[in-house]
Amino acid sequence: MFDDDLYGDDDLMEDSEFGASERRIQRLLARKAKLQAMMAVSGPAKQRRIAQRLARIDAILSKTGYNDAAAAGQLEAAAAGIEGIGGLMFQAQSPPGLGRLLRLPFYPIVATNGVVTSAGNNAASAVNPVIITDPTQIAATQVSGAPFVMRTPQISWATLRIVGFETSQSIYKGIANPGPTLLVSDLKIGGGANLFTHEDFADCRIYDANQPEFCGLRDYPILKSPNVAEVAVLHAGNSAGDTDTFSCALLCEVLVDDNYGAHVPGPYSRKGALVRQGGSFV
Repeated sequence: MFDDDLYGDDDLMEDSEFGASERRIQRLLARKAKLQAMMAVSGPAKQRRIAQRLARIDAILSKTGYNDAAAAGQLEAAAAGIEGIGGLMFQAQSPPGLGRLLRLPFYPIVATNGVVTSAGNNAASAVNPVIITDPTQIAATQVSGAPFVMRTPQISWATLRIVGFETSQSIYKGIANPGPTLLVSDLKIGGGANLFTHEDFADCRIYDANQPEFCGLRDYPILKSPNVAEVAVLHAGNSAGDTDTFSCALLCEVLVDDNYGAHVPGPYSRKGALVRQGGSFV
Protein backbone atom coordinates (compact mmCIF):
# COMPACT_ATOMS: atom_id res chain seq x y z
CA MET A 1 0.00 0.00 0.00
CA PHE A 2 1.11 3.56 -0.65
CA ASP A 3 1.61 5.99 2.16
CA ASP A 4 -1.23 8.45 1.56
CA ASP A 5 0.69 11.27 3.23
CA LEU A 6 3.59 10.78 0.86
CA TYR A 7 1.91 9.61 -2.32
CA GLY A 8 -1.68 10.76 -1.84
CA ASP A 9 -3.69 12.84 -4.27
CA ASP A 10 -4.13 16.07 -2.27
CA ASP A 11 -1.24 17.96 -3.82
CA LEU A 12 -1.88 16.36 -7.19
CA MET A 13 -5.43 17.65 -7.36
CA GLU A 14 -4.98 21.10 -5.80
CA ASP A 15 -4.22 23.84 -8.36
CA SER A 16 -4.39 21.21 -11.12
CA GLU A 17 -6.68 23.37 -13.26
CA PHE A 18 -4.61 26.53 -13.20
CA GLY A 19 -1.14 25.11 -12.61
CA ALA A 20 0.68 25.13 -9.28
CA SER A 21 2.33 27.61 -6.99
CA GLU A 22 6.10 27.69 -6.61
CA ARG A 23 6.02 25.94 -3.25
CA ARG A 24 3.71 23.28 -4.63
CA ILE A 25 6.04 22.77 -7.60
CA GLN A 26 8.88 22.03 -5.21
CA ARG A 27 6.73 19.51 -3.32
CA LEU A 28 5.66 17.86 -6.58
CA LEU A 29 9.26 17.60 -7.74
CA ALA A 30 10.27 16.01 -4.43
CA ARG A 31 7.36 13.56 -4.66
CA LYS A 32 8.26 12.77 -8.28
CA ALA A 33 11.83 11.93 -7.29
CA LYS A 34 10.64 9.58 -4.54
CA LEU A 35 8.18 7.87 -6.85
CA GLN A 36 10.87 7.36 -9.48
CA ALA A 37 13.15 5.83 -6.86
CA MET A 38 10.36 3.47 -5.69
CA MET A 39 9.61 2.33 -9.22
CA ALA A 40 13.00 0.67 -9.58
CA VAL A 41 12.30 -1.66 -6.61
CA SER A 42 8.55 -2.25 -7.07
CA GLY A 43 6.59 -5.02 -8.70
CA PRO A 44 4.62 -4.65 -11.96
CA ALA A 45 1.32 -3.70 -10.28
CA LYS A 46 2.87 -1.04 -8.11
CA GLN A 47 4.92 0.27 -11.03
CA ARG A 48 1.69 0.89 -12.96
CA ARG A 49 0.24 2.86 -10.06
CA ILE A 50 3.45 4.87 -9.72
CA ALA A 51 3.44 5.56 -13.46
CA GLN A 52 -0.11 6.95 -13.21
CA ARG A 53 0.88 9.33 -10.43
CA LEU A 54 4.01 10.42 -12.30
CA ALA A 55 1.90 11.20 -15.35
CA ARG A 56 -0.46 13.33 -13.26
CA ILE A 57 2.49 15.21 -11.72
CA ASP A 58 3.95 15.87 -15.18
CA ALA A 59 0.58 17.16 -16.38
CA ILE A 60 0.38 19.66 -13.54
CA LEU A 61 3.98 20.77 -14.02
CA SER A 62 3.46 21.27 -17.74
CA LYS A 63 0.69 23.80 -17.04
CA THR A 64 3.22 25.97 -15.15
CA GLY A 65 5.71 25.99 -18.03
CA TYR A 66 8.05 23.80 -16.06
CA ASN A 67 10.01 21.42 -18.32
CA ASP A 68 13.01 19.10 -18.29
CA ALA A 69 15.38 21.92 -19.23
CA ALA A 70 14.25 23.95 -16.23
CA ALA A 71 14.58 20.89 -14.01
CA ALA A 72 18.14 20.29 -15.22
CA GLY A 73 19.02 23.92 -14.50
CA GLN A 74 17.65 23.70 -10.97
CA LEU A 75 19.51 20.47 -10.30
CA GLU A 76 22.75 22.01 -11.54
CA ALA A 77 22.21 25.11 -9.41
CA ALA A 78 21.43 23.03 -6.33
CA ALA A 79 24.52 20.87 -6.87
CA ALA A 80 26.69 23.97 -7.19
CA GLY A 81 25.27 25.41 -3.97
CA ILE A 82 24.02 28.58 -5.66
CA GLU A 83 20.26 28.22 -5.36
CA GLY A 84 18.76 31.22 -3.62
CA ILE A 85 15.59 31.72 -1.62
CA GLY A 86 12.39 33.52 -2.44
CA GLY A 87 12.33 32.16 -5.96
CA LEU A 88 15.66 33.79 -6.88
CA MET A 89 18.39 31.94 -8.70
CA PHE A 90 21.84 33.48 -8.51
CA GLN A 91 25.49 32.65 -8.91
CA ALA A 92 28.49 34.39 -7.37
CA GLN A 93 32.07 33.25 -7.74
CA SER A 94 35.16 35.03 -6.46
CA PRO A 95 37.81 34.83 -7.79
CA PRO A 96 36.15 34.64 -11.20
CA GLY A 97 35.80 31.53 -13.30
CA LEU A 98 38.82 30.14 -15.10
CA GLY A 99 37.74 31.64 -18.40
CA ARG A 100 38.23 35.16 -16.99
CA LEU A 101 41.40 34.64 -14.97
CA LEU A 102 44.69 36.11 -16.10
CA ARG A 103 47.95 35.03 -14.51
CA LEU A 104 50.47 37.85 -14.69
CA PRO A 105 53.99 36.54 -13.93
CA PHE A 106 56.64 38.24 -11.82
CA TYR A 107 60.16 38.54 -13.24
CA PRO A 108 63.48 38.63 -11.30
CA ILE A 109 64.43 42.15 -12.33
CA VAL A 110 67.14 42.52 -9.63
CA ALA A 111 70.50 40.74 -10.02
CA THR A 112 71.05 38.75 -6.81
CA ASN A 113 73.89 36.40 -5.94
CA GLY A 114 72.56 32.86 -5.46
CA VAL A 115 69.55 33.47 -7.72
CA VAL A 116 69.93 31.77 -11.09
CA THR A 117 67.90 33.01 -14.05
CA SER A 118 67.92 32.18 -17.75
CA ALA A 119 70.72 34.75 -18.05
CA GLY A 120 72.87 32.95 -15.46
CA ASN A 121 73.73 33.38 -11.78
CA ASN A 122 73.48 36.85 -10.33
CA ALA A 123 71.71 38.13 -13.44
CA ALA A 124 68.33 39.80 -13.85
CA SER A 125 65.80 38.55 -16.40
CA ALA A 126 62.78 40.30 -17.89
CA VAL A 127 61.86 37.40 -20.19
CA ASN A 128 61.86 34.29 -17.97
CA PRO A 129 59.74 34.28 -14.80
CA VAL A 130 61.24 31.02 -13.46
CA ILE A 131 64.23 31.22 -11.11
CA ILE A 132 66.42 28.76 -9.22
CA THR A 133 67.69 29.75 -5.80
CA ASP A 134 71.05 28.05 -5.26
CA PRO A 135 72.82 28.73 -1.95
CA THR A 136 76.02 27.07 -3.24
CA GLN A 137 76.54 30.30 -5.16
CA ILE A 138 76.63 32.22 -1.89
CA ALA A 139 79.48 32.40 0.62
CA ALA A 140 80.21 29.02 2.22
CA THR A 141 79.13 30.23 5.66
CA GLN A 142 75.60 31.04 4.47
CA VAL A 143 72.69 28.72 3.84
CA SER A 144 70.10 31.39 3.22
CA GLY A 145 70.10 34.00 0.52
CA ALA A 146 69.39 37.69 0.55
CA PRO A 147 65.95 39.14 -0.17
CA PHE A 148 65.38 40.11 -3.78
CA VAL A 149 62.54 41.71 -5.69
CA MET A 150 60.40 40.23 -8.45
CA ARG A 151 58.24 42.55 -10.54
CA THR A 152 55.43 42.32 -13.10
CA PRO A 153 55.78 44.06 -16.46
CA GLN A 154 53.82 47.16 -17.37
CA ILE A 155 50.49 46.22 -18.94
CA SER A 156 49.63 49.06 -21.28
CA TRP A 157 46.89 47.22 -23.20
CA ALA A 158 44.43 46.58 -20.38
CA THR A 159 43.08 47.63 -17.01
CA LEU A 160 43.28 44.77 -14.52
CA ARG A 161 41.72 44.06 -11.15
CA ILE A 162 44.04 42.12 -8.84
CA VAL A 163 42.19 39.24 -7.17
CA GLY A 164 44.97 37.05 -5.78
CA PHE A 165 48.58 35.93 -5.65
CA GLU A 166 49.99 32.46 -6.21
CA THR A 167 53.34 30.68 -6.20
CA SER A 168 54.78 27.48 -7.64
CA GLN A 169 57.93 25.74 -6.46
CA SER A 170 59.84 22.52 -7.03
CA ILE A 171 62.38 21.71 -4.33
CA TYR A 172 65.53 19.62 -4.58
CA LYS A 173 66.71 18.42 -1.17
CA GLY A 174 69.31 16.01 0.11
CA ILE A 175 68.68 12.77 2.02
CA ALA A 176 67.20 13.23 5.52
CA ASN A 177 66.96 16.93 4.90
CA PRO A 178 63.72 18.87 5.34
CA GLY A 179 64.73 21.03 2.40
CA PRO A 180 64.51 24.77 1.81
CA THR A 181 61.57 27.03 1.39
CA LEU A 182 60.96 30.42 -0.11
CA LEU A 183 59.43 33.27 1.80
CA VAL A 184 57.46 36.17 0.35
CA SER A 185 56.77 39.62 1.70
CA ASP A 186 55.56 43.11 0.84
CA LEU A 187 53.32 42.63 -2.18
CA LYS A 188 52.52 46.13 -3.38
CA ILE A 189 51.30 48.11 -6.37
CA GLY A 190 53.16 51.19 -7.57
CA GLY A 191 54.81 51.77 -4.19
CA GLY A 192 51.52 51.48 -2.27
CA ALA A 193 50.74 49.63 0.96
CA ASN A 194 51.49 45.95 1.50
CA LEU A 195 48.64 43.74 0.19
CA PHE A 196 49.65 40.69 2.26
CA THR A 197 48.04 40.30 5.68
CA HIS A 198 51.45 39.45 7.17
CA GLU A 199 53.82 42.35 7.79
CA ASP A 200 57.02 40.33 7.38
CA PHE A 201 58.07 37.27 5.38
CA ALA A 202 55.76 34.24 5.24
CA ASP A 203 56.05 30.78 3.69
CA CYS A 204 55.17 30.97 -0.01
CA ARG A 205 53.24 27.70 0.31
CA ILE A 206 50.40 29.74 1.78
CA TYR A 207 49.86 30.94 -1.78
CA ASP A 208 50.68 27.69 -3.55
CA ALA A 209 48.95 27.25 -6.91
CA ASN A 210 48.01 23.67 -5.90
CA GLN A 211 45.96 24.84 -2.93
CA PRO A 212 42.24 24.11 -3.49
CA GLU A 213 41.30 27.66 -2.47
CA PHE A 214 42.84 31.06 -3.06
CA CYS A 215 44.44 32.95 -0.20
CA GLY A 216 42.94 36.39 0.20
CA LEU A 217 44.64 39.78 0.20
CA ARG A 218 44.02 42.94 2.18
CA ASP A 219 42.67 44.67 -0.91
CA TYR A 220 41.96 44.03 -4.58
CA PRO A 221 43.23 47.19 -6.30
CA ILE A 222 43.33 48.22 -9.94
CA LEU A 223 46.56 47.56 -11.83
CA LYS A 224 47.03 49.96 -14.73
CA SER A 225 50.13 51.12 -16.58
CA PRO A 226 52.55 52.64 -15.65
CA ASN A 227 52.07 50.96 -12.26
CA VAL A 228 53.56 47.50 -11.71
CA ALA A 229 53.34 44.99 -8.87
CA GLU A 230 56.36 43.74 -6.96
CA VAL A 231 57.05 41.24 -4.22
CA ALA A 232 60.09 40.46 -2.06
CA VAL A 233 61.37 36.84 -2.05
CA LEU A 234 63.85 35.15 0.30
CA HIS A 235 65.41 31.64 0.15
CA ALA A 236 65.63 30.00 3.59
CA GLY A 237 67.32 26.61 4.01
CA ASN A 238 69.70 24.63 6.15
CA SER A 239 71.94 23.09 3.50
CA ALA A 240 74.09 24.60 0.76
CA GLY A 241 73.16 21.65 -1.49
CA ASP A 242 69.46 22.49 -1.70
CA THR A 243 67.93 24.33 -4.64
CA ASP A 244 64.44 25.65 -5.19
CA THR A 245 62.86 26.26 -8.61
CA PHE A 246 60.30 28.98 -8.17
CA SER A 247 57.84 31.28 -9.93
CA CYS A 248 55.00 33.52 -8.79
CA ALA A 249 52.11 35.32 -10.44
CA LEU A 250 49.29 37.76 -9.82
CA LEU A 251 45.75 36.53 -10.40
CA CYS A 252 43.96 39.28 -12.31
CA GLU A 253 40.69 39.93 -14.04
CA VAL A 254 40.68 41.99 -17.22
CA LEU A 255 38.20 44.86 -16.85
CA VAL A 256 38.95 46.75 -20.06
CA ASP A 257 41.07 45.55 -22.99
CA ASP A 258 42.24 47.84 -25.80
CA ASN A 259 41.56 45.16 -28.42
CA TYR A 260 38.70 43.14 -26.91
CA GLY A 261 36.75 45.87 -25.15
CA ALA A 262 35.18 45.84 -21.69
CA HIS A 263 34.47 42.59 -19.85
CA VAL A 264 31.66 41.78 -17.45
CA PRO A 265 33.31 42.22 -14.03
CA GLY A 266 33.16 39.66 -11.25
CA PRO A 267 31.01 40.33 -8.15
CA TYR A 268 33.88 41.84 -6.14
CA SER A 269 34.69 44.29 -8.99
CA ARG A 270 31.22 45.79 -9.33
CA LYS A 271 30.22 49.15 -7.97
CA GLY A 272 29.38 48.91 -4.29
CA ALA A 273 30.92 45.45 -3.87
CA LEU A 274 33.91 46.87 -1.99
CA VAL A 275 32.79 48.99 0.96
CA ARG A 276 35.43 50.74 3.01
CA GLN A 277 35.29 52.52 6.34
CA GLY A 278 37.74 55.35 5.84
CA GLY A 279 40.94 55.27 3.82
CA SER A 280 41.21 55.77 0.09
CA PHE A 281 39.71 53.76 -2.72
CA VAL A 282 42.16 52.62 -5.39
